[in-house]
Amino acid sequence: MKVRTAVLDGGVVTVAVTGEVDLRTAPAFADALAEAGRLATERVEVDLSAVDFLAVSGAAALARAAEEAVLRVHPASHASLVVLRAAGLDHLIV
Repeated sequence: MKVRTAVLDGGVVTVAVTGEVDLRTAPAFADALAEAGRLATERVEVDLSAVDFLAVSGAAALARAAEEAVLRVHPASHASLVVLRAAGLDHLIV
């Protein structure tokens, strides 16, 4: 898994993820989301379009981050959409 974070104008922070978010990589994903939440004054936008696999632990990291900051997921790969919908997190998808 690779994570790229960028601070944009207007208080928006983007988090772009590539690869697999699984039990092994979910802690680093959660850390990146938490840091983005601290930096964002408006919202965090998470790009999961290049995610090949999203484990429940990755979905849980998104849920925790959404409790701390305004978080939106877009775009999302099919693999991540399936898990987000099954976890009841489809309200995060824009």
